Amino acid sequence: MGSLKKLFTESRLPVEDLAYLSRLLKTNLPLKQSMDLLKNRKNRKIFEEITRQLDQGFLIENIIKDYLPSPIRSCMTTLLGHLSFSDALSISLRVYEEQQENRGGLFSSIAYPCILLFITISALYLFDLYGIDTIFKLIISFDADIALYQDIRVLFRIVIRTVYYLILAGTLAVIYFIQPRRIVLLYLFLSEHFPNSLMSVYYSEEFMSLLLICIEHGYKSKEAIAILKDMKNRPVISFLAFHLDESLMEGETMKEAMHKKYYDSSLSRFIKIGNYTNDFSQIISSYISLAKKKIRQRMKRYTVTIQLSTYAFIAAIIIFIYQVLFMPMQAISMF
Repeated sequence: MGSLKKLFTESRLPVEDLAYLSRLLKTNLPLKQSMDLLKNRKNRKIFEEITRQLDQGFLIENIIKDYLPSPIRSCMTTLLGHLSFSDALSISLRVYEEQQENRGGLFSSIAYPCILLFITISALYLFDLYGIDTIFKLIISFDADIALYQDIRVLFRIVIRTVYYLILAGTLAVIYFIQPRRIVLLYLFLSEHFPNSLMSVYYSEEFMSLLLICIEHGYKSKEAIAILKDMKNRPVISFLAFHLDESLMEGETMKEAMHKKYYDSSLSRFIKIGNYTNDFSQIISSYISLAKKKIRQRMKRYTVTIQLSTYAFIAAIIIFIYQVLFMPMQAISMF
């Protein structure tokens, strides 16, 4: 098992090596020479195999796909149909960095309170299942009245099971909507009924970030939209690019196209400013910065809400458990 894992790992180039390769290619250094400069103990076999296939007449666009890590490969496979190898690699790495930054920030901010809530509920469930009955039996043996505590226990049991069901429902929803077609349906539903939702702002920011990356690499807006439209591995991005391209083909301006319900409502205002200033890239960069700030603020608000709810629930449970644990001593003191 260990050898298989090692073999699989060694058959993929690390992201760091790809980043160094991209930098060398930007200096107009030939591909083979760039790979020779980057060879080390870990990647030597991969670079030698790529060189061997190049010498046999195969194109790098057809070779490299087998040696890319999955986050890079999914994006680069699409880009190689439109761009040169150097540009496709450079843009794929920028897309990967954007994705890591966005998702890393979201997950890290929300993970701790959710894990804390789950651990708390799990501990209370086990205590309710194995601990409270033993204490109640001891109290009953002293003819003490525990009716109030039993009612409170029923209430907490309802709360615990409700939270567990919500966690289960949330997990199943993530598994269900993670499919490409379904995540677009979810996005459509939220855009229709919850304008400017967190998901809408998140994907609008990501879409404009990818569009700006392509433009900064020298591609015109139309070419950049065509590239994003073909990103089937990023279904929401592809969906937004498709509708933007369709609107522009119908004669609408960029501002009018971005005023649709599928995009963050503030985006069209930035596009309007960009039309007046003739500095589209700078205005879009400003929108991206503002959208990221908006996302962080919302995530912070959600995180604080979950944390406060968790702490309040823990405090209430601790008080209840404290009372239950001291009931035997109170019952004994009555005799």
